Amino acid sequence: MNNVFDSEDIRVLRNSVREFGEKYLAPVAVRIDRENIVPDDVIRAAAEMGYFALRVPEKYGGPGLSTLESAVVVEELARYSSAVSIMATVSGTMVAYPLVHYANDELKREYLERLANGEIGAFALTEPCCGTDAAAVTTRAVLDGDEWVINGRKTFITNSPYASFFLVAARTGKPEDRHRGVSLFVVDKSDCIEVSKLEMMGYRGSGTSEVVFEGCRVPKQNLVGEVNKGFKIVMDALNEGRIITAATGLGVMQAAFDEALNYAKQRESMGKPLVEHQMVQYMLAEMKLRLEAARTLIYTAAVKVDNGDDDYPMWSSIAKLAAAKWGVDLVRMAMQVLGGIGYSKESPVERHYRDIKMIEIGDGTNEVQRMVIVKALLGKVRAPRR
Repeated sequence: MNNVFDSEDIRVLRNSVREFGEKYLAPVAVRIDRENIVPDDVIRAAAEMGYFALRVPEKYGGPGLSTLESAVVVEELARYSSAVSIMATVSGTMVAYPLVHYANDELKREYLERLANGEIGAFALTEPCCGTDAAAVTTRAVLDGDEWVINGRKTFITNSPYASFFLVAARTGKPEDRHRGVSLFVVDKSDCIEVSKLEMMGYRGSGTSEVVFEGCRVPKQNLVGEVNKGFKIVMDALNEGRIITAATGLGVMQAAFDEALNYAKQRESMGKPLVEHQMVQYMLAEMKLRLEAARTLIYTAAVKVDNGDDDYPMWSSIAKLAAAKWGVDLVRMAMQVLGGIGYSKESPVERHYRDIKMIEIGDGTNEVQRMVIVKALLGKVRAPRR
């Protein structure tokens, strides 16, 4: 395709990430999944490539990638390691994006430059009480002189063991204020933060953890945006971040499809290659359809963000929902093509099958995406004015 989705710059970027994946991720992907940790040398190499600072502008030392370019990077990373891909998604987009658009100049200089220099950020929103209902957060921030004191518990927070700082959504208003009483803060990792890594089904190695903030004191100027107006920032970060999360699913889909196609060409059954059996052909065709349809929707949503289109939140949810539904279908069919070997840990498709399920849950469930789409159709959801 000779278009914005496949320009020369995009091809060069894609090939660069593939070379990185082949060199650093392919040899350790199974180990990352088995041990639930990314090796230090891989993290350093990814940091040197700027993968944890994707959206950080060049003026702060970052690569300054667009949303589309960021989607391509994490898609290619996910073909080799979903863990490194989602780590880049969170730090490089969901942390960087709100800092770029809403933080004061002092915070931008310090924390965007830190991301550009290889540090990793985490986005602390979900709590044991509330995932989908983000307006119900109970983590509390109280102003004490020139400092905010933060107490609370977060869960399912990606990057936590690797992060040097967190973006924390905390309640600064009354519980009944709901979304009107939430603020966003930058909190450096210190002794006041306890990180307990969780054993997750997929995307293993990404550092998903429970995080407890106990009496964390942060400077007054570490507030991102305005007091009690952090919920809008969180939603903006999610709207952009969902596209990139969907792109990690796209990479998993591509990897599973490639495995299935190659296996079908090589494996013989009843005297001929699997690929010559009609039912296998049907599954391969259906997989290809879902793969390319999801790719088109994800890239389209990314371009809408980059163009500043006011309907991009709806397209973000469309892309996320498509990657989730079609991704689960595709990887299930890939496992069916491989049969017993696909159900075995000897095959990467078994890992892909566990990984892809996260796309139906993380950054808003399928049900939430449908709600956003309908609200957008009714004119209740638009891109924020900055």
